[in-house]
Amino acid sequence: MIRQTRPKWLEQATFLRLLAEDFHSENKKFLEARPVLIGYRDVPKEMSEEEWARVTHTLTNCYSSVGFLFRIAQLVKAHVIDSKLLYILYYNEVSSYLTDKLRFLIQWCGTGLDLAADYDSYELSRIATALIELLKELNAIHAEHGADLYREGHNAVIAYFEDRTKDFLSDPGRFSVASDNYIDNYVEVTVK
Repeated sequence: MIRQTRPKWLEQATFLRLLAEDFHSENKKFLEARPVLIGYRDVPKEMSEEEWARVTHTLTNCYSSVGFLFRIAQLVKAHVIDSKLLYILYYNEVSSYLTDKLRFLIQWCGTGLDLAADYDSYELSRIATALIELLKELNAIHAEHGADLYREGHNAVIAYFEDRTKDFLSDPGRFSVASDNYIDNYVEVTVK
């Protein structure tokens, strides 16, 4: 039985090591997007074409980073990648800024910039749920390795995220322009 599992682990480890550059580049995209997104405490009702283009580009990069992690989560869920191996190789890359990435994307849902950045509230709700599930699984492994999730703040980060996004996750339709119960937060572009 050991002979059967060892090649599987080696294949997975080799596959995951090949993704090192992807993890790095996707995290870099977010770190470049973060200063722009952090500057918006509230979504404006109007913005110039230049500002719209800059924020849309930034959201596209942020979404790319989240989309990459979602594909990894799907591979873990399908048992193609073992979560313990993912933890060993990429725990920090998955857990760092994950809730920030999702929060920024959620903030812009229903504004029109989300659609321009190629995501919508329904898709993001599904992705956020899967990624929080993956993060909880990786945090459980982190605890098995001796981490104190409470003292290190991991549990608080997830609880805070879930509390702040419960309306979005329970009813993503409220944040979709095409929904009957849409909250009006569409951003208008001013042309000069």
